[in-house]
Formats: sequence, structure tokens, C-alpha cells
Amino acid sequence: MKAMRGLVIALVLAGVPRVHADDKPWVTGVTEQAKADAKVLLDRGNAKFVERDYVSALELYKQAVAKWDHPAIRFNMVRCLIQLDRTVEANENLTLALKYGAAPLEEAVYREALTYQKLLANEVGTVRVRCEQAGVKITLDGELLVDCPGEQERRVKPGRHQLVGAKAGFLTKTADVFVIGGGQEQVAVSLAPMERGVVVHRWPTWMPWVVVGAGLTLTSVGGLIEYQSFKTMDDYDRALVAACVNTGCTPERPVPDHVRDLKDTAKLQNAIAIGALTVGVATVITGGVLVYMNRARTVYPTAEVVPLGATVSLNARF
Repeated sequence: MKAMRGLVIALVLAGVPRVHADDKPWVTGVTEQAKADAKVLLDRGNAKFVERDYVSALELYKQAVAKWDHPAIRFNMVRCLIQLDRTVEANENLTLALKYGAAPLEEAVYREALTYQKLLANEVGTVRVRCEQAGVKITLDGELLVDCPGEQERRVKPGRHQLVGAKAGFLTKTADVFVIGGGQEQVAVSLAPMERGVVVHRWPTWMPWVVVGAGLTLTSVGGLIEYQSFKTMDDYDRALVAACVNTGCTPERPVPDHVRDLKDTAKLQNAIAIGALTVGVATVITGGVLVYMNRARTVYPTAEVVPLGATVSLNARF
């Protein structure tokens, strides 16, 4: 209970700034009614914060800031944003909360704000993008960052972020940007026109067709040899009949040598034909694959996304 009571006191102190002079920047131009309305919203936000309903508390603090943009109310927003793990927004609002230094804040609250400033320093990085081409739109993580020509920076969480540059008639470029906590990644973007595409092949266009032609030639030769094998076997059958039809062919009267040679020749021709056909068909298939792999494709110059180097800011406070 003591800890919770201390939290409530801290919130109230942060929510009720000491204001005595209307010439202070955070007071100038703010009506008494606006101050009163902001105080009501602030008190409601504090109640929600104590209940750990940080989403509702943050919304009420935003409404209060709309009435009176006071550093103390901003700092209460920082507390909520940290609890919601929205460190980038927390860092941005903390910068606004400390805009006027310690003057608008209670001493304890100011010390707490400085502590948060140190803690958030390594939880946020910066992406700075430069583009000189008119009409190019650059987005970071899906949100517009730069409408070129121009230069812009955005604070982000450490890690990988997606940068996209696009323009009609130009190649869209997507690149990953890696940001380290407390550092700055600088990038220059330049897109290439689409009409610069060049038609290219993996190999000279004649090469795959030579392979296909060689395969077809082998297949044709194999077919011719197979045809000759059939003819030789027919010759053997006729010669066998002629030699054995009258006297018969027995161990005592074997088949004449010239007839047996015809059969052996037919077998040899058949074996050569099968080999030639097998190699020929395989070569034709290989050539067809090479023709497909060598199909024309258009290559465009890649758009340039040039990292200019990561810079890490060091602060003497650390």
C-alpha cells in the first residue's frame, strides 16, 4: 500500500505543475478553462494508471495534452508508453517533456525523466534517408518517409526495417535496413528506369540447340542401325532355310559358317542400335532442358540503396 500511495503521489506531482508566471513557455496562451479541463482529464488518467489500465490512461493523457501541452502531462504519457512497450513513442514524448528542462517539473519527476532518458537511449535507433530523384516515394515499414527529392529521418526500434522506393516507370526497390540501439543508419536511394532492361541468355543461344541436334543425329543413326539389324536377321532366316530345308541341320551337318555370321552380325547391330538410341534420346532430353534454362530474360539495372554508414551518437551524460 505504501508503494502504491507513493505512485499516486508521484502521478499527482507530475500532473499538477507549479505555475506562477504566465510568461513561461508552457503556460503562455493557455486559458484557465483549458487548464481546468486538462486537470480533470489528467486526474482521470492518473486513476486509470493506478488501475494499470495503461491504454485508457494514455488516451486520457492525450486528451489532456490537447487542452494543455504541459511537460508534466507529457511525462505521464511516457510512463504509459513504456508500460505498453512503445519505446519509440515514449522517447519522442520524453524529448517534449524535457523540452524546457527542470523548470516545469517537480524535482523528483525531473530526476525520473532523466533516468528514463538514459534507459531509452539504447532502445531507439534512427534511420536517415536521402533521395535526389523527383517523384520517388520512399516508405519505411509501410509508412511514407520521404517524398523525393529530400532527406528525412525516423526513430525506430533496433533491428531490421524494410525500406521501399517506388516511382512510375522506374524499378521498385526493396531493401532491409539494420538499425542498432542508440545508432543512426544513413541511406541514399536511387532508382533505375525500367526501359534500360537488356535481354540476356545464360549461354550463347546456339549452344543448347547443338546438344539437341547431336541427340537427334544419334537417335537417327541408332534407328538406321536397328533397321539394318532387322534386315540382317531376315537374311539370316532365309539363308538358314536354304541351308537346312533339304538335308536338315544336325550336329553332323551343322549350320554353315556364313549363315551363323549373319545371326551374329544382326545381334551386334541390334546392340549398337540400342546404345545409340539410348544415348541419343538422353542427349535430346538434356538439350531440351538446356534450351529451357537458356530462355531469354530481361535484366534491369538494380536500383541503388546505398548505406552511407551507421553512426552511433555518444552522450556525455552516459
